[in-house]
Amino acid sequence: MKRGLIFFFCALLMLGGCHYTVRSHQGAKISAAQLQEIKLGKTTETELFSLLGPPSKKEIKIDGNIVLLYIYSQTETPTLPGDFILYGILEKDREEVFEIVMKNGFVQSFHFIKP
Repeated sequence: MKRGLIFFFCALLMLGGCHYTVRSHQGAKISAAQLQEIKLGKTTETELFSLLGPPSKKEIKIDGNIVLLYIYSQTETPTLPGDFILYGILEKDREEVFEIVMKNGFVQSFHFIKP
């Protein structure tokens, strides 16, 4: 009983000091400053490439519109005091998808898609 109580107390202390560390990320995160540069009906695909870089995916729709997807993903891993990393346990994966629809060479609409 006493041993179990000590183990529980130690585990509680270790988890209380737990924080998350970013272990990996892919893609470009879109900032608020970059969003302000995009103007509906005025910004071209070339201007988008210089502002945001190349998209993760590019689709051409049947109606001729072009959809550009900028996907940013990040994995955070819990880290205990002493930099003990808990790989695979309680990891947090986040994904942001930013969609831009181009019509006749100009931005028609843009928004973040909730996964």
